[in-house]
Amino acid sequence: MHQGERHSAQQVTVGLAVGVGAAVVGLLPWIVTGMRLPLQNLWATPTTDPSDMPIALLPFSQYAVTSIASLLLVGGVVAGIVVRVLRARAVIGRSGSLAALGALIGLQVLAVVETAVVTGAGMRMDGTPGTGADVSAAQLYVVALTVGSLVCVGAAAVLAAVVARAAPAGALAALAVGAVALGGWADALVVPPVSSAGDAAGAVLAVLRWLPAVAVGAAIAWTGLRTIGQCVAAVVALAVLWSGAALVTAVSYALGSRVYLPYPLEMVSAGATVFVMAMGPAGATLVPLLVAAVIGVVGAVALRVSRRGRPAIT
Repeated sequence: MHQGERHSAQQVTVGLAVGVGAAVVGLLPWIVTGMRLPLQNLWATPTTDPSDMPIALLPFSQYAVTSIASLLLVGGVVAGIVVRVLRARAVIGRSGSLAALGALIGLQVLAVVETAVVTGAGMRMDGTPGTGADVSAAQLYVVALTVGSLVCVGAAAVLAAVVARAAPAGALAALAVGAVALGGWADALVVPPVSSAGDAAGAVLAVLRWLPAVAVGAAIAWTGLRTIGQCVAAVVALAVLWSGAALVTAVSYALGSRVYLPYPLEMVSAGATVFVMAMGPAGATLVPLLVAAVIGVVGAVALRVSRRGRPAIT
């Protein structure tokens, strides 16, 4: 094997490790819970014991839609960040970057497919003991969660590619999306879905509430505010933080209420109402926005001073 081929093979190996590692990091909050499928309303064998549920690689449930998105999107952003760092240090090139993206997508698709198969196998698909309506609801439920999860896998791949290869101003919006997802990821890591928050967990969650704002502020500082493009990117990142937090609140409310499940139009209307409320002062999303802006401006100035006389980080 020639030296060039050996180097390319090494890059691919590193890329595969990055992609697999990033996907696992994304799934980490679910892994530490034991990966038991959440209790299902249409399960063929009714049970109230979470330990009776099968192992699944994702928490398929209408109550965990935002958690599923967080697990997948964070994996994508982590892959993008690691690839960007390794590319800057000439550790991997194009082949390694593509290998990382392929491994990320492959493992996340595997997680979705495995979970869909496990969930579908346990649902009341044969009409016993449910009715025909139950069968249709179960099928729609599994399909909707599967399609939605695959969409999140696609979004994670896009985020990974943008963070890894775009200019800093272009990568900032993708990092902001990842920061919003990071909030749900961290919450799931501290308080597993099958347990309730104790005093210690509640205190940690109170601190983690600021994590997305701090992450967006740090991303703005890294990008800088030296050009009009960078300033516009910073405004976009703040808008993503503002609307993203409100969107998570709205989706969690709409899908988390069983009252709205049989009435899709009412569900959308309720979610839209909560979204608008969360965007306003009553939703408490403006203070984190201010925190992110302050961290971004102060950090950008500090980094600009520290970088004087040194090459810019790209």
